[in-house]
Amino acid sequence: MMTLSRWKVGLVLIATLLGILFSVPNFLPQSVKDSLPGFIPAKGLNLGLDLQGGSYLLVEVDTVALQKERLNNLAEQVRTDLVQEKIISTNPVSDGTSVRVRITNANQVDAAFAALNRLPAPVPNNASARDITVSRGPDQTIVLALTDAGIRATSVAAVDTSIEIVRRRIDELGTKEPSIARQGTNRIVVEAPGESDPEQLKEVIGTTAQLTFHMVDESVTPEQAAAGQLPPGTKVLPDASAGGQPLAIRKLSLVSGKNLVNATVERDEYNQPAIGFAFDGEGSRIFGDITRQNIGHRFAIVLDNEILTAPVIRGAITGGKGQISGGGLSQEEASLKVKLLKGGALPAPLKFEQQRTVTAELGADAVQKGAVATVIAVICVVIFMLLAYGFLFGGIAVVALLVNLVLLIGGMSVFQFTLTLPGIAGLILTLAMAVDANVLIYERMRDEMRAGRKVIDALDAGFSRAMETIIDANVTSLAAAIIMWSLGAGPVKGFAVTLVLGIVTSVFSAVLISQVLLAVWFRAARPKTLPIADNVKPRAWPLIKVLPQKTNFTFVKFARLAGFLSVVAVAASLFLAIYPATPPCGGLACGVDFKGGSALDISTGTQPLDLAKLRETMSHQGLKGVQVQGVGGGTAAQMKFETPGGDPIAKVEQVKLALKKEFPSATFSNTEVVGAKVSGELLTGGITALFLAIALMMVYIWFRFEWQFGLGAVVALFHDVILTFGLFALFKLEFDLRAVAAILTIIGYSMNDTVVVFDRLRENLRKYKKMALRDLIDLSINETLSRTIITGVTAIMALTGLAVLGGETLFSFSVAMIFGIFIGTYSSVYVAAPVILLWGVNRNQGDAEVVDLGGFKGNKKPQTDLP
Repeated sequence: MMTLSRWKVGLVLIATLLGILFSVPNFLPQSVKDSLPGFIPAKGLNLGLDLQGGSYLLVEVDTVALQKERLNNLAEQVRTDLVQEKIISTNPVSDGTSVRVRITNANQVDAAFAALNRLPAPVPNNASARDITVSRGPDQTIVLALTDAGIRATSVAAVDTSIEIVRRRIDELGTKEPSIARQGTNRIVVEAPGESDPEQLKEVIGTTAQLTFHMVDESVTPEQAAAGQLPPGTKVLPDASAGGQPLAIRKLSLVSGKNLVNATVERDEYNQPAIGFAFDGEGSRIFGDITRQNIGHRFAIVLDNEILTAPVIRGAITGGKGQISGGGLSQEEASLKVKLLKGGALPAPLKFEQQRTVTAELGADAVQKGAVATVIAVICVVIFMLLAYGFLFGGIAVVALLVNLVLLIGGMSVFQFTLTLPGIAGLILTLAMAVDANVLIYERMRDEMRAGRKVIDALDAGFSRAMETIIDANVTSLAAAIIMWSLGAGPVKGFAVTLVLGIVTSVFSAVLISQVLLAVWFRAARPKTLPIADNVKPRAWPLIKVLPQKTNFTFVKFARLAGFLSVVAVAASLFLAIYPATPPCGGLACGVDFKGGSALDISTGTQPLDLAKLRETMSHQGLKGVQVQGVGGGTAAQMKFETPGGDPIAKVEQVKLALKKEFPSATFSNTEVVGAKVSGELLTGGITALFLAIALMMVYIWFRFEWQFGLGAVVALFHDVILTFGLFALFKLEFDLRAVAAILTIIGYSMNDTVVVFDRLRENLRKYKKMALRDLIDLSINETLSRTIITGVTAIMALTGLAVLGGETLFSFSVAMIFGIFIGTYSSVYVAAPVILLWGVNRNQGDAEVVDLGGFKGNKKPQTDLP
């Protein structure tokens, strides 16, 4: 593996140059990027909303309301068709799934059935299916029901149409690079960078903008309309042009906004703002026919269940153009309605299930803190690696680390992956873990030098024998990251994307780049020994000694005591996490992600914030579960509270208005609202992700080793996860989506450490056929102890900086990760390995290679040693 192949050198150079090329735009001012030639990449990192400010909305298309409206329209169509056929019937009734109508005259049932059988239409993309079924019922009834295929097709079309309409409406606002995407079957995720005022965004997005034209039912008096005394086929809506007075109109729409081709802001004959509209060919023909046939009668123009105007038809309106005036429209209202009409009508109402808003100032602060934390993490890792392995081998590891950073930034830039604040945490964790492959390789080289190998053989064996362990260890971390990406939401996805890309770039840089650099060094220096070998005297300034040259700790000796302590800790953690059994998270301090509710960050600038007055104002809003915590030196606070009801986002806006009234100088830098439905789904998804990760780890370990190894790994993982739950419960750290991401990462790290020990144990099982299993376990742990400590120390140093500088958002995440590194290391030694000792393993009975143990004190020594 140490051959200096041209393809290896070429691949390293090309990858490094491309990484630099795609990373450089992130450090150039916009004016320079704009002047770059077209063939040079100019795109930088795509920052998430928490880093650049903006609004995030999770919108659900109300397909239930869509189905109800479909049935109501079907009932009106049935009534109209039967009247045209002069068939006497009762009023068609919708029961939520179908429309039923009773034919009064038994002799007309066949004619009615034939007439209504003309209503079903083919389902789009499925010509053999129909959207409606027509069947005969008892007592001369005919039943029209929506088919499953028709409902699905209508729902899919409604969501697709809604996405396109929302995109057009946001484009009208001039929002820079908005992201509108489907989530699941009937939800839309809207991310609008720079849009820190979500109210305008919600008003534009959520307005249905359904424009319809109806004839006024002039047989109904105003008194009857107010009392609700209406004939079949008539409904009452408020008339804006008459001060909101109720007006009876026919339910059947004559023309709808789907025939609209243009809308403009105009002036009426009194020089007041008005809305001009124009129909397409079909709409023009229908509108002309209706106005020609109803001269002298009134018709109503309805927008979103409100009558804008109800004029008398003075003559046939041909040409397909008209004007909507009256109703006291202001210039701003007319302009907004025109934008909505031009964007198109939503096929179904939208419900806002989740909202997150971050100001640009808070985003810039997050970027600065993330950048400082990343720089500190890199410096800590660089210094430690130089101290641990010297200028040569440590320097090669540092070069590989820096190339890895360049590849990671360049990869995220070229693929336009979104970098979030948790993504920065993933970046820092990736850098801390990137040296793990170098450590595995270097420690293997030391082992080979101890065994008396030549330098070239030790170098080659360091890469070849460590490669299997590196792949096994990183596959487990990769599995956890992929689960986070597939089942996570929001910032967790950003963390997972960074972690996945970081694992790939880390393995490439640590293995291939280090191999090329070491091969160049060996060819130039032709050394007699390795600078990191145990017998090399210290340099001018000594390297740190993490451990003695050879350790003989008897870990298994304390397995019973450690097992007892682990059982007690697990039981206590379970108790703390479950008791009191308060839904939905028991003893855990659930964030708004999992229990629903709202979180607000309020600031009064330089003025002191009266927390008592703040709590009093919140209590007057009738809120439950109010929590107020002062931050920012007494000028800011974080508030969390429950927002029950059908429209939690509206309640939050009401709270904001009340706070603004009491604190005129207040600003809101961060707003998060999660509905009960979404929070339940996020909690279920988080739990599913944890169990799926553990199951996949067990299957992989079982496949790569034996079932005893898989059992030991799973017991260790449950141990680590439960103790992490206990940490969150004991210190009341906020348990949210970021906490789930931390636990999944702990699972990956713990499995990484366990796999390293298992790989060495499997190797030793082949070497020492007659050594007692307990001694083999001790030997394997001792041989991998240096790697475990060095990797753990680098990760803890990097994460400590993140915990201190990352702010409140990442504090719980960082603390959980630091704790996870400790317990992950502990469980590999005192949980996973003892389980194997308890169940035993199948020992290979073939010939064994026997090597010098260097004085390892076990119960049984190899019968012979190599000279």
